[in-house]
Amino acid sequence: MELKNLRTFQAVVDQGSYQRAAERLGYTQSTVTVHIQQLEEELGVPLFERTGRRMALTQIGERALAQARELLLAADRLAGLGQEGNALAGTLRVDMAETLLCYKTQAVIQKFRKLAPQVRLIIRSRNCLDIAENVRTGACDLGVGYDMDWSRDVLEVEPMGEYEVILLASSEFCHPDFVIHGQHKPVSLVTDEPDSIFRRRLEAYLRARNITLDATLELWSIETIKRCVMSNLGFTYLPRFAVQEELASGRLVELIAPISGVRFPALCAQHKNRWVTPAMELFINLLREELD
Repeated sequence: MELKNLRTFQAVVDQGSYQRAAERLGYTQSTVTVHIQQLEEELGVPLFERTGRRMALTQIGERALAQARELLLAADRLAGLGQEGNALAGTLRVDMAETLLCYKTQAVIQKFRKLAPQVRLIIRSRNCLDIAENVRTGACDLGVGYDMDWSRDVLEVEPMGEYEVILLASSEFCHPDFVIHGQHKPVSLVTDEPDSIFRRRLEAYLRARNITLDATLELWSIETIKRCVMSNLGFTYLPRFAVQEELASGRLVELIAPISGVRFPALCAQHKNRWVTPAMELFINLLREELD
């Protein structure tokens, strides 16, 4: 039985479709189809059934998935044994929240590259929901982000400090009151994608106070968000450490409200059943030094 077929099977379930599994694994969709067909032929049973447009696991498929996950985790642990003699080598894949990547972990990455030049380090900026899912499915080795009810049944998580998040606008912002209930404010929220933990928390606060806005400007770069807010295109909600220079220069100001100053815990996550490689251990130790 080919491990690659089991990995493809796991990816199809985790990603929800052949196409997304192919994108995740770097295959063509036809290759994914072949891998699933080969696995079904080996087992002698269908793994999936279609209900309308949806594809669901059969009962046998659900049992096969649980055993496939166990086999793949065991294979990863076995592969790790071969790295013990050549401790700092191989590949380390780390998914990280953008604000932590941009403003808090540059020294970590520099030190890691100096101490482990033989390790191929792959760093990706991801939202916190994707980080937890990618650690769970094995798409990355470590995840560093803010706690979004990350499941402790599969993930082993370690606190990496707490960070203050504040409400921000330009000094020219004319509607600074975010305390009084029942307002409509003719301004825009400048924020990132919908699954951002900061955006979710702020929007929940606004709903609770029945504060409505004219619009939301949805951007995908923290630096772009800051520049738009400094240009008085709206307000935003970001970690204080990400805007220290702009606050000091007066290009941004903190707005006073109960939501401003809330502290968000950061976590480093790894899969409970995965072997911790020397490269992973080094990266975690460097995170502890920098973030704690």
